[in-house]
Amino acid sequence: MKAAAFLAVFLIGRTSARVLPRGSICPAQSATEFTITKPAYPESPYMTDLIVREGDNYLNLGTLSHTKTGKYLLTPAISSSNAGKIVAGSNSTYQSTIYAPRTLGYLLIRIVLKDQGCDVKVVNKIQEGFSTNTIERYGEPIGPELNGNLFANISYPKVENLMGLIARFDETIPPTNDEPLPPAETISELSLAGVGKDGSYQRPTCVNLAEAYKAANSSIVNYTRSLQFVKNLSNGWVMPRPSLIGTYGDNYKARAAVARFGYLALTNDQALYPVYLREFALGANESYTLRFTGKPPVTDVGFWSVTLYNSEKQLVSNSIKRYSLGDRSNLTYSDGNLVYGTKNNGPFDILVQASKPPTNWTPK
Repeated sequence: MKAAAFLAVFLIGRTSARVLPRGSICPAQSATEFTITKPAYPESPYMTDLIVREGDNYLNLGTLSHTKTGKYLLTPAISSSNAGKIVAGSNSTYQSTIYAPRTLGYLLIRIVLKDQGCDVKVVNKIQEGFSTNTIERYGEPIGPELNGNLFANISYPKVENLMGLIARFDETIPPTNDEPLPPAETISELSLAGVGKDGSYQRPTCVNLAEAYKAANSSIVNYTRSLQFVKNLSNGWVMPRPSLIGTYGDNYKARAAVARFGYLALTNDQALYPVYLREFALGANESYTLRFTGKPPVTDVGFWSVTLYNSEKQLVSNSIKRYSLGDRSNLTYSDGNLVYGTKNNGPFDILVQASKPPTNWTPK
């Protein structure tokens, strides 16, 4: 078995099978606004992430940010200074107004699920209390609506379809009354690449797309291995530099690098993503031991997990259907006592092997 192990330490964020996520593509705000109603979340830590299609996590509502219960208005930004910001409501209708830097984006909701028993019912009740609705917005429509027309009649050759879609989506950036949200340099580079302001694409005659694709991929791969992008931890573990993940500005190498392995990654105040990059192979009678010197330091509402992926970046299939372990698993010390549920903070191990694990490792 060849695999690459990924250790993700979260303040409050993703796990594999123990979070009940709800996510959607926000309805286009070309002619509408979007209301988000957040119910009370007793006991269960949660997060609501707002992310634009380019991958920028511009706002996080949730336990960590002490978000209040109530209704929130999501509307296109009218100024570059308030794009991606949340402003307290001036009336009793909304708790706050969120100014979206794009008219299209993602709304991802994660609620921590601690067990598969009564906690599932608690989380389901929370889900039922969460709602989103569209309301009419005053003023002219901004960009295209999110419907089939946005993707229809793209008659470019297959290799150029992506560029055609980029041109279409470029229209979903709301115009502001001061500076354009994309930097002028970015607009100029898109123009040189053939992306027009009217949502059209025309391949420059001097461009070989196949060679451009190879050059871009090579550049991104080299960048992901460089100390510009990653920070060395120890024992073969690295981590994307926190300042280069979640929001990217005009650092398109970082944007592309994160999209390759963790599209829609969160900002560093929400999650950290240590990764073990070295590939390893396991025979039938071989094993690896992943040793923790103590409990990973997370906040009171935080959690962590370690997940194993194969060389194709897919979860490693196994007979016990276990893909992730963390602070909500029945981890034990060598003496059999639970790691969580006691005040002890000594070293503990996670065993990785192809054969059936011993009884003192399998959760009871």
